[in-house]
Amino acid sequence: MEYAVIEQAAKLAAEENNAFLVELEVKPNNVIIAFVDSDEGLNMDQIKMINRRMEAEFDREIEDFNLTISSPDLNRPLKILRQYNKNVGRFLKVKFNDREEEGELLEVTEEYIVLSVPQQKKSAPNQELKIDFNDLTEAKVAIRFK
Repeated sequence: MEYAVIEQAAKLAAEENNAFLVELEVKPNNVIIAFVDSDEGLNMDQIKMINRRMEAEFDREIEDFNLTISSPDLNRPLKILRQYNKNVGRFLKVKFNDREEEGELLEVTEEYIVLSVPQQKKSAPNQELKIDFNDLTEAKVAIRFK
């Protein structure tokens, strides 16, 4: 199965169900894993409909495949700009320029993100950190317990 054809089917199926494709993995033996998300959060009905729509695009009589549709969990890094926009106001753990910081995502542009990073001293004001996407190695939503 051709990656570009699978990717197009996944994008279309996601868009038709108010979602967007985050990442697509096509493994040997036609094992397909599509990670999709939604600005409002994904529900099981959306996942089911995306799966059905993609299944309808391919003929198992011609080529067999295994299809999994999933939302990216908190262990998966953010991949696309739309995910960053969705997570404004949440805490992220980011790796960049050989360092790691955790802070609240304040702003997202096409070139950079801005984090508000709490300081060691509670009385010290938070530090605003501007990080270019070119310098960003990885960003994940931070799991926080209050």
